Amino acid sequence: MKEHIEKLQKYVEEQGIDAYVVFTSDDHGSEYVVDHFKTRAFLSGFTGSAGTLVVTKDGAYLWTDGRYFIQAEAQLKESGTKLMKMGEPDCPALTKFIADLAESPVVAFDFKTATVDFVEYLKNVCPSVKLVDDEKIIDEIWTERPEVACSKAYYLDDRASGESVESKLAHLREDTKHQGCNVALVSSLDDFAWLFNLRGSDIEYNPVNYAYAIVSQTEAAVFIDKRKIDAKIAKVFEQNGVKTFGYDEVYEYAKSIKEVVLVDKDKTNYALFSCIESAKETALFPTTSRKACKNPVEIRNIRKAHVEDGIAVVKFMRYLKENVGKEEMSEISLADKLEAFRRESKNFLDLSFDTICGYASNGAIVHYSATPETNKKVEKKGLLLVDSGAQYRYGTTDITRTFALGKLTKEEKRAFTLVLKSHIALASTVFPSGTPGARLDAIAREPLYENGMDFKHGTGHGVGYLLNVHEGPQNISPRATTWKYAVYPDMVTSNEPGYYKEGAFGIRHENLVLSVEKGKTEYGTFCAFETLTLVPFDLDGIDAKLLTADEKAWLNDYHKTVFDKLHKSLHGKDLLFLAKATRAI
Repeated sequence: MKEHIEKLQKYVEEQGIDAYVVFTSDDHGSEYVVDHFKTRAFLSGFTGSAGTLVVTKDGAYLWTDGRYFIQAEAQLKESGTKLMKMGEPDCPALTKFIADLAESPVVAFDFKTATVDFVEYLKNVCPSVKLVDDEKIIDEIWTERPEVACSKAYYLDDRASGESVESKLAHLREDTKHQGCNVALVSSLDDFAWLFNLRGSDIEYNPVNYAYAIVSQTEAAVFIDKRKIDAKIAKVFEQNGVKTFGYDEVYEYAKSIKEVVLVDKDKTNYALFSCIESAKETALFPTTSRKACKNPVEIRNIRKAHVEDGIAVVKFMRYLKENVGKEEMSEISLADKLEAFRRESKNFLDLSFDTICGYASNGAIVHYSATPETNKKVEKKGLLLVDSGAQYRYGTTDITRTFALGKLTKEEKRAFTLVLKSHIALASTVFPSGTPGARLDAIAREPLYENGMDFKHGTGHGVGYLLNVHEGPQNISPRATTWKYAVYPDMVTSNEPGYYKEGAFGIRHENLVLSVEKGKTEYGTFCAFETLTLVPFDLDGIDAKLLTADEKAWLNDYHKTVFDKLHKSLHGKDLLFLAKATRAI
């Protein structure tokens, strides 16, 4: 890896470039990408899902957030890249770092993988910056760069999607006109999938297709590899006046538009944006906000998915608790075992992300992914953190459970219980519709704050319907201070506080929750959370003396719901285990 960085450094120096920037994203601002776009990982060795690499003639620097500090420290050693810890007092913002390189810094990157938001922010911080569109050097260094594979798209009919393509296009046109435009560019892959009720498998775990759409008041154009489209999809397109073009034809098509185009600058790449003669930014793209609020069909199906997922995870939980210490187990073998239980469902399609299975000290690495080199043997002691999820025909799941594998230390049990108190605090809260996520985040962290504890990741993210496991716009974190990240009725969001002691253990308790309308008063609409996930919390990790009467009541009610929803689908030892795991405390 170091030799790859050195080749890029040599190129930077020869070309008179001050900084070459490598983003994590693909051409659509996606969080998860196919191997073709994993340039940052190829060069630096860091495999986390968030981070930006900057290479100068005499250095390499990687900006990432607190979720990945431990992981990045370990992975960057081989490439000699310096970790820049975002949010820490001594870490300059990436744009400030670039601005300080020269009076008029020359900055190169692949315009297709840079969002408009990044470029405009950089120009604002450093007006004299000179930008160079340059991807060729990466292809020269990465001689065996993987190609982007082509997978077939498939269509969700109205019984699965709850709303027709015709209706969704009509709403998009109405919303676009309301914002003073006649044309909208749909660049986000999950927004495209939702708009046309299409799913695919272009990106592992994310059932999407690489595609764009440009929708005017009178027609719609889809830009996609035409090999993906079958007769059924072609008929749907024809019925809705949708014309199909090749994927790369979007750039020339965009140049031909003379009207103002509504764009999402956070999901539109700079190369495509530069082709548009007149564009208008929107703080929240219409399809993104509509997609976040699930319709009744989606909600009904999501509940079904969580029943199926609960069955699988309870079976895994019994296997783990009854066999740890009796047979050989490792982080990788347990992740495989959990997947096998999920695959028993005829409605299972895929995982929704790479399972995080971290034992003991590896559990303190927030987004840990076990490799043959890091794979720990799991023993009958300490804590095991398992963050996993699946894609079912009915929807997307995401759950984290931390398991006590033997007698815990007083510190471990106390931390386990305090994180559970944080989880219950958020799960129990009542809030006005439209509350920004930062306010909800503070409620969740309060039990930890009281004890001088915290965690360096958000408390909650939006989740798609048979789509991406991380979807906005809602977000529960300290950074979610504006209405853009607010929580409204019918949104599915995670509730996942944690605590991590580096070198020792990690704890996270995560359920998915549905925000539901609780009532209306003269002060507006109030919401509460309905917990969707149906898996017991490990009672062996809880110090009941630390829970209030209300917290015990919440936990007992939740466990009763889990038992009531799952017991008819479990039998024999699995049913006996469920009864024990959901007993009242």
